[in-house]
This record gives sequence, structure tokens and C-alpha cells, in this order.
Amino acid sequence: MEELLQTLIIAVIAGSFYSLIALGMVLVYRTTGVLNIAHGGIGVLCGFVAWDLITLRHVPYYLGVLTGIVVAVLLGLGFERIVIRRLAGRPDLQTISTLALFILAEGFVFIVPWWGNTWGQLFPSPLLDKTVRIPLANYSVTYDQVVLLVATAAVFAGLAFLLRRTRLGMAMRAISDDGTAARLMGVRSRLISPVVWGLAFGLSGLTTMLLAPILFLDNQSLTGLTLKALTVTFIGGLVSLPLTVAGAMTLATLEAISQVYFPGAKGLADAWPFILLVLVLAARYARHRSSFEDHAVVRA
Repeated sequence: MEELLQTLIIAVIAGSFYSLIALGMVLVYRTTGVLNIAHGGIGVLCGFVAWDLITLRHVPYYLGVLTGIVVAVLLGLGFERIVIRRLAGRPDLQTISTLALFILAEGFVFIVPWWGNTWGQLFPSPLLDKTVRIPLANYSVTYDQVVLLVATAAVFAGLAFLLRRTRLGMAMRAISDDGTAARLMGVRSRLISPVVWGLAFGLSGLTTMLLAPILFLDNQSLTGLTLKALTVTFIGGLVSLPLTVAGAMTLATLEAISQVYFPGAKGLADAWPFILLVLVLAARYARHRSSFEDHAVVRA
């Protein structure tokens, strides 16, 4: 029983990793139709900015973290103004531009000489080495992990409230559903778009600040999490916040169970993102085909 509870705790924590990253991607796609591949790269870049300020420049921790998030927001505003706005009406090219930005951000991290040898460095945290014990599971979680869980729930609730209960959120959804009709109703996309990209990039920076104290500030591992989160976004159809979180928790649970209960099945845990993606795409294709056939029968 303890082993099962420990496995589920590990899964919930890992699911929070994927959820937090995926929610930022879903926000951009749901409101702009653009798949923001740069999400993880920007987060890593701003994480190194904060690490540099806190560790090497001895800036107070919270000021360093805030600076990293502000840099992320400014990058989002600049990217929207310089690139996204010039490619208006071409979500395909906008998506490709986010891939280019991802490569640029990753390359910049390698270029800075005093960052190049910092792989696997622990991101400083005032909560380091503080733990909470769960007696029923005979397991301890760190304060940083607890903060991550709370932050994930807060981001999910905040985005859901923003999109469904605020005028700004309704304007975002209106532009995504029908940009022409939204403009005729007085929604100014030039004002909404910077908010979306600034918020999404800021969330990317915040995500890295929360993950780095747990996983170390490692470019490769954080990029790998982004790829898994990308799979989770497809489980949610790139638009559903609840399904995205459910998909993240499902993926994390399957990975944890495979590692704990099937250690001999090497590679199974790493294969789950691809297995789930194939299953989801196959299910969506079957549903779409069935709907098309039903529509054809009705017309006949």
C-alpha cells in the first residue's frame, strides 16, 4: 500500500511539471491558433538569467526570480511586436517562428561562457532541504514540490477564470474563434495579442523558476519536459485546460507505474508519450470519420 501511495505522489508531482508547461502552450494556441514551441526555450533562458543574478551577482533571491520573469514577459512583448504581428493571418509561419526562437534561446544559453559549464547546477531556493512528511505513505516531499503543486493549481484556476469570466478572456476567445467578427464587434487584436504573448512567456519563466530547484537547472532535462508537455497538449486538443491537466496526470502515472512495477521493461516509461499521442490521434481520427460518415448518411 505504501509503495502504491508513493508511486501516486511521484506521479502527481511529475504531472504538475507537465501541466504547468502545457498550460502555457494551450493558452497561446487557444487564443491565437499558434503552437508556441519556444515555451520551454524561453523558460530555460530566463532561468539562467535568474540563476546568474542570484548566484553570481548575489542579487536577493526573490528579486532575481522576479527579474527573470520580467525578462520573459519583455521577450514575449518584443517577439509579438517584431515577429508575430508581421506574420498576422499566417499561424503556420508564426508557429515556425516560435521554433526559430526556441533554437535562438537554446543557442544563447550555450554562447554565454559562464553559463556553459553550469549544467546540473542546483537553482538556489530558500526552501532547500525543507520537507513535509506524509505518514500514510511513509514518504517526504520538499517544500519546493509543495509550492509547485500549489502554483500549478493556481495557474489552472487563474487561466480558467481569465478565459471564461473576464472581458479580456472573452476578447481572446473571440479573436481566436473569428478574428473578423471580433474586429467588427470592436475587439482590438493589436491590444490583445501582446497581452497573450507577454502572459505566456511570463508563465514560461515562472515555470522554470519552480522546476529548477527540484530538477536542477539543466537545459536538456527541461527541454525534454517540454517535449512531453507537447504530447499532453494534444491530449487536451490544444484547447481544453481540464483535459490537458488530466492528460498530464495520466502520462505521469503511467510513467511512474512503469518505473516502479515494471523495471524490467526498459524504455517503456520513455515510450508512453508517443504511445498516448498515437492513441489520441487514432481516437480523434476515428471519431472524425464516424461523424463524417453519419453526416453523409443524413445528406443521402
